[in-house]
Amino acid sequence: MRMRKVRLERDWAGLPPELVTIIGEKVTTHKGYVHLRLVCKAWGRALPPNPRHLPPQGPWLLLPQIFVNYYEERDVDYSELSFYDPFRFKTHRFQRPYISDKDICGSSFGWLVLEHDHRVSLFNPLTQCVIDLPHFDATPTILISDPIDQEEHDTDMLCVLKAVLSCNPSEDGCFVVASFQSSSPSNWELGFCRIGDTHWTGLKTWDVRRELLDFTCHKNLVYTADTKREVSVYDLEDLSVWTFPSKFNYNKKFHKINLVEGDLESGEPLLIRTRLYSDFELNTIFMYKWFEDRQAWCQVRNIGKGTLFLNWRHCINLQLEEGHENQLYYDARDYHNFSPDYFRVRIRWVKLECRADSLLHPNPMEEFPSQSEFPIWFTPSLIYLS
Repeated sequence: MRMRKVRLERDWAGLPPELVTIIGEKVTTHKGYVHLRLVCKAWGRALPPNPRHLPPQGPWLLLPQIFVNYYEERDVDYSELSFYDPFRFKTHRFQRPYISDKDICGSSFGWLVLEHDHRVSLFNPLTQCVIDLPHFDATPTILISDPIDQEEHDTDMLCVLKAVLSCNPSEDGCFVVASFQSSSPSNWELGFCRIGDTHWTGLKTWDVRRELLDFTCHKNLVYTADTKREVSVYDLEDLSVWTFPSKFNYNKKFHKINLVEGDLESGEPLLIRTRLYSDFELNTIFMYKWFEDRQAWCQVRNIGKGTLFLNWRHCINLQLEEGHENQLYYDARDYHNFSPDYFRVRIRWVKLECRADSLLHPNPMEEFPSQSEFPIWFTPSLIYLS
């Protein structure tokens, strides 16, 4: 008797979510994980967009909003966001009308920090989600920890210089920390608010003798560096503050200071001191880490598996896939045909152990007016990288 072959149909979409999760944990690359989520809708729901077992995806560089084509001038489009992916060498463009009348003050955890009319908001350019933060004129106004005459505190002249998040806004206890500047250089302020707060809470009023150089966050702690060459730590829970007992090396005329989250466990920052020469290209890079046994900021050349992404206002530390560890990426300006009116963005990368500085190829081809804002590093959500 002849046996007839029966073809069994596999119902891949009907696999239990727990089994799909186990399959997802076996994938070792971001590209493979994205493809797995695209098998069907059921798998996409079972697998989270950001896998915890894989290192973070490399960031994009948010290019200036105003740009001119090399061959013909384009109208200014303030609602367009352009991101350059230095690892895939692609430019991603999005029309986002929400940002057309707003200033971009920072980027953290896939969100842009925007300011308009004395109000700050968080905006995810990929999902287009918006989180409104308190108005500067909310009652009470900015609560400064140092004595200050509130009548002299002019919110009309207040602007945000830099803003970062302590964690993803979807997590409980997310803080937004911002540095402000008013019409007077002696009114530097550092403030914060929680998601859902009705007002900003001030941490510190700065004077001309102790200007804020940079700050970074780790959980509920804010680390600041100032022109007194001191690093201070503010606790956002009880508003206490303490200062590291030793100062760092810094020359205001020549150096730029950036703080970045260093050890992902302890959160103690790396202090990066750079010196620029023409076209905003780095001349020297020195990294310092606090050593408790020496009670001093000591120079280091190895940051382990971390990869640094540096720009004029902000620096981030990520652990990427193998092959990118102990490196630093930064953006420079290239004034094409020696014209002072337009420039191109040039991404460079540095091997920190030997300080070898190289130009990344290829780079964005757009030209930008010289008065454009500096680019910002942005960490996109994995679901949009397919």
